[in-house]
Amino acid sequence: MNANKGFSLIETAIALVVLGLLLGGLMTPIATKIDRQNEKYTDQQLEIIREALLGYAVINQRLPCPAVDANGVALTPGDPDCIKEGFLPWADLGVGKQDAWDRPFRYRAEDEYVDTMTQFDYVSGLAINAKFKIDHNLTVTTGGDSKVIAVIFSYGKDGNGELENSNGTKTFTYDSIDSSVNFDDRLIWISKHTLSQRLVTANIWF
Repeated sequence: MNANKGFSLIETAIALVVLGLLLGGLMTPIATKIDRQNEKYTDQQLEIIREALLGYAVINQRLPCPAVDANGVALTPGDPDCIKEGFLPWADLGVGKQDAWDRPFRYRAEDEYVDTMTQFDYVSGLAINAKFKIDHNLTVTTGGDSKVIAVIFSYGKDGNGELENSNGTKTFTYDSIDSSVNFDDRLIWISKHTLSQRLVTANIWF
């Protein structure tokens, strides 16, 4: 009798199932690695943007207004939308306009800092909230001066602002371990002391 050379349907089905499980197990780590790379790239862009904003403030002695749309052209001081959250004025700053997911960065500056600054003693109502991560000690209440004068952020992979990052208020969430929230926003900020130090170093203030 001749030996049966080929695979039966059952054997083929089993082989396909095993192959599918192996591929599925490989795809999850790859997808996770891509997510981490995108987050790292976005964080690097946020650092670049922060430096550009500080440089802009040294040259112009004020922070730029946000842009009204993704064209990245900053509004002029005095415009009603200048003191609201908007798009990053990337065209005025000379930086990239999008995060790793090809979505425009968002930007908010405290009201007094988008006008001509003097030796300021302004109180800022912007607040950074590390929600549910008490050990990080990043929670800043809105009652009083938070020392945060500008916030730049990305809506992350899902394209949606989580928690306070989507409600247009002056409070922003840095991170969260709330299991009910798929938090993937990326955020960075500038303190008024960082800006003051840059202005002093540049001999703008003494």
